[in-house]
Amino acid sequence: EACEKPDGFVPIGSDCDDTNGEVYPSAPEQCDGVDNDCDGEIDEDLTEVWYADADGDGAGDPDSGIETCAPEQGLVETGEDCDDTNPAAFPGGEEVCDGADNDCDGDTDEGVTTTHYEDGDGDGFGDPGSTTESCDLPTGYAGAAGDCDDGDAAVNPDATEVCDGIDNNCDGDTDTDAVDQDTWYADADADGFGDASSSTTGCEEPSGYVSDDTDCDDTEIAVNPDADEVCNGVDDDCNGDIDTDAIDQDTYYADADADGYGGTSSTAACDLPSGYADNSDDCDDGEALSNPGEVEVCDSIDNDCDGDTDEGVTTTYYLDDDGDGFGGIDFSQESCVQPSGYVADATDCDDAESAANPGEVEVCDSIDNDCDGDTDEDDATDAATWYEDADGDTFGNASVTDISCDQPSGYVSDDTDCDDSESSAYPGAPELYDNIDNDCDGETDEDLWQGSGADGDLEVTDTTDLSADASNSRTEADAATYVVSTISGTTITVGESASGLSAGDEVLLLNLHGSDDDHTAVGTWEFAMVDAVSGTTITLVESLSEVFGESSNADLTDQTVSIQRVPHYEDVTVYAGALLTTTPWDGERYGVLAFRAAGTVTIEDGGAISTDELGYWGGETGTCDNCDAFQGESYAGEGDGDEYGGPYNETIGAYAANYGGGGANITGGGGEHAGGATAGDSWNGGGYTAPEAGEIYGESDLTTIFFGSGGGGVWNGGTDDPGEDPGPGGDGGGIVYIGATEVIAEGSDAITAIGGTTDYWADGSWTYGAGGGAGGSIYLIVESLEATTDSLSAVGGYGESTHTRVGGDGGEGRVRVDFTTLNGYSLGSTDADAELADITEPDADYSDSPQ
Repeated sequence: EACEKPDGFVPIGSDCDDTNGEVYPSAPEQCDGVDNDCDGEIDEDLTEVWYADADGDGAGDPDSGIETCAPEQGLVETGEDCDDTNPAAFPGGEEVCDGADNDCDGDTDEGVTTTHYEDGDGDGFGDPGSTTESCDLPTGYAGAAGDCDDGDAAVNPDATEVCDGIDNNCDGDTDTDAVDQDTWYADADADGFGDASSSTTGCEEPSGYVSDDTDCDDTEIAVNPDADEVCNGVDDDCNGDIDTDAIDQDTYYADADADGYGGTSSTAACDLPSGYADNSDDCDDGEALSNPGEVEVCDSIDNDCDGDTDEGVTTTYYLDDDGDGFGGIDFSQESCVQPSGYVADATDCDDAESAANPGEVEVCDSIDNDCDGDTDEDDATDAATWYEDADGDTFGNASVTDISCDQPSGYVSDDTDCDDSESSAYPGAPELYDNIDNDCDGETDEDLWQGSGADGDLEVTDTTDLSADASNSRTEADAATYVVSTISGTTITVGESASGLSAGDEVLLLNLHGSDDDHTAVGTWEFAMVDAVSGTTITLVESLSEVFGESSNADLTDQTVSIQRVPHYEDVTVYAGALLTTTPWDGERYGVLAFRAAGTVTIEDGGAISTDELGYWGGETGTCDNCDAFQGESYAGEGDGDEYGGPYNETIGAYAANYGGGGANITGGGGEHAGGATAGDSWNGGGYTAPEAGEIYGESDLTTIFFGSGGGGVWNGGTDDPGEDPGPGGDGGGIVYIGATEVIAEGSDAITAIGGTTDYWADGSWTYGAGGGAGGSIYLIVESLEATTDSLSAVGGYGESTHTRVGGDGGEGRVRVDFTTLNGYSLGSTDADAELADITEPDADYSDSPQ
């Protein structure tokens, strides 16, 4: 005891084992069988319960728990083994069919047993209504169900169906597929004999069927193997012979001399056999002139079979001086025997001419050959058939004839005219635009797109203008063009003598332009055939079907209609470096290049067929500094410079009213210049305005056809005169139409109708570019087309683009190609469509093969 705690001492009684330095109050408890913290408990909170695993399956016996700090050998953490003597039984084990609870869930063999079916007859198939579940197949059971009669071992799904009234194979049907069925034959006529070609099978005889198959006609009850053969043209007894053994045959007698009377030899038959008669009355069956039906004549034969010969008859014979077998009436004698040089006939009309007697046929020889009193009449065997030629084209009408030795007036020997009221219709005639089958081939106006080849070959070696140049023997231009004044029925009046046209020529009529108010007929076009030409009057073979006037062809007011000759070449060759073109649109006509070729059109690489910039005019230049310029020309004056309010209308070329021309800053764009902004308007300032490209117009299938619109011009901001630089927009592209059997385009831009590109611009306080012209129209009709990439182009021209405010580009034109094959691919195929898109710009429209 002490007043203060000495060093090395603690309060009395606090250490429960002062001999062990690891034992003292609040010492950490250790799993060592000692009360380390002196709390009266040993190893508290440090032990766990472990379970004995006798079968080594990882799960212990729940009744064998031992609490200890560390597991000993043979102990495991889990004590949920339902059978610690069976290593195949433990929680989570896989249930197998062994009579044990393998997964320790309280059930044994659940979900792993097999359904077995009671097999009362031991045939391997059990009764589906009597089953048991087990791991092994019990005695008296089968693994398969399906037995429909478990009391009969011969009835099961593996049995063979036989005709016994039992469902042997358990398929639900009785006897239907029995292997021992009989074949039965249809007896439609119910005569007890069946048709071998109509049969069925079955265990029992069906109604309407029999087992016999020997009936040769199952539609007739009187025809069968038991029937009697009778004379009716039918094999009644089905023995393969018709009427040969008929019971009702007649007796016929041999007629050796074919005089209709038989002798004594006979045969039986249903019908009179060849060489037989139905009587035996002939007294001499070796002499055709001797029978009861003959009249006695003087020939030493008993002709009438009355037992006497030549009784009461004599013959008058006539002299046959020309030896033709016919005598004249002038010299005769009576005799039973024909005298030499005499005949019994006295009908010769000319006994001095052997070619004249009643036995001759009439021929064209100026003799009355057949002694009928007429000479060389229509029944002469060599008389010709002549055919009426009402239209005088030397081809006759087969339905109106005259037979004569000499050609009658108005008749010809040919009978192939298909229309004898039309002199232009006969075999081999050229087909015309006249709704008539001119060549008599059964078709009307067919294949006209190829042309006749009447203008021969055309070889283009330099620049050739079809509207100005003449080829071969022509003295006028191949495509002579005139302005139409009036149209009335088949009569066309033009403004000058139509000396470049003649009868038989094909012409193209086209409404090229209209006024601001009258323009709905513009783009109308039609081919026609010329019947006659006199001065300024052209007569067509047929009236036009299209309307070229605003409401009718009787009024062409404010319409610009042209008529031009369409040359018909055989082959056309445009050599490298050469150009085939036409005269530019002059406000009334031209700008259109149209021809046909019966053969091949070849454009060599570097050669071209072109109407570039030959269409509607570009807008003019303004007349003063800072003044508006003109809009480009279009198919009518629909472009209105004041439509959008501002004095410059800088994007007007993009709108539908102006169509194809490119927009140009300072009043550009398509549309007729007469209806657009003119000098006098002034710009009132403003920011830059982007130009607009022109819009395409017209029909893609070219049912209407147009030039490309002109691009807008720019105002004159410099000192040059109007019309000079700065200047107009680009002109629109023209029109190309080609019909040919074959076209070969060897290079790019071989056939073009491209709009004009302009480099004009206004020079002043601001700079403004003019607009490009729109593309024109290209229409090809060909049997075969061979073309390279971009060989056909109707694109628009470019506006001026190097200054502050650029000009708009011209709109695209129209391209159509009707063909049968393109680069070897057939119309309508995917390859042909791809090739067509590759060779055309813009992409072409097409419809049918050429027709």
